[in-house]
Amino acid sequence: MFPVYLKDPGFEPPEDPIHYLVTADGLFLVKENPVFRSCVRVRGIRGLQGQKDEVQWKLPAIPGALLQRVVSLFREVYRRHKSEAIALFLYDPATKEYELSVPEQYVAGGHLTYVPGPRPPGKIRVGTIHSHAEADAFHSPVDDGDEAHDDGLHVTMGNLNGTFSLSCSLVVDGRRFPLKSRDVFEPTPREAASEVWYEALAHIHVEPPPRDSLDGKPSAI
Repeated sequence: MFPVYLKDPGFEPPEDPIHYLVTADGLFLVKENPVFRSCVRVRGIRGLQGQKDEVQWKLPAIPGALLQRVVSLFREVYRRHKSEAIALFLYDPATKEYELSVPEQYVAGGHLTYVPGPRPPGKIRVGTIHSHAEADAFHSPVDDGDEAHDDGLHVTMGNLNGTFSLSCSLVVDGRRFPLKSRDVFEPTPREAASEVWYEALAHIHVEPPPRDSLDGKPSAI
């Protein structure tokens, strides 16, 4: 087995004629002899076992009652504003219980903006769930950008004008790993009656329409 070196800011080339070099650009095999010196990118270190990208969901399934509450909230937002909305999943390791948090957000049609806010003491922020209104549940390029630096569970809910659909994934270091919804959520009646979460609606605001003049009036007026 050849030695392995990290190319950090204080790195100096070692005297080993053959060694591996771990860099910001990947793994390289360095060779030096009387004829040449080479530094060639390699896929792995010979003699070690292989490893593929993988993630594993470790927490218990999220209760169906919480999911149903989100369904009710998102449907009410869709009914009022025909827009998306977002909620956060929190987990308490001490009690092994989940809770929902609805951040301050501004919604308009096919997009929204929000501020996550501080994490409650002792709670873990598991991830997000947001709606796609009447569209199918999928992770759009906008979602990819929003979640690229937000490791955790990210769920999209769609088809709020009918039987809702879900798309679940874990995002780690900008990579999206799909999950089956049955592995994330406990079963819940798809059309079970649920009260509207009016307290949460207070955090959801309609984004002001765009204005293109300094006095706030549309240019057509």
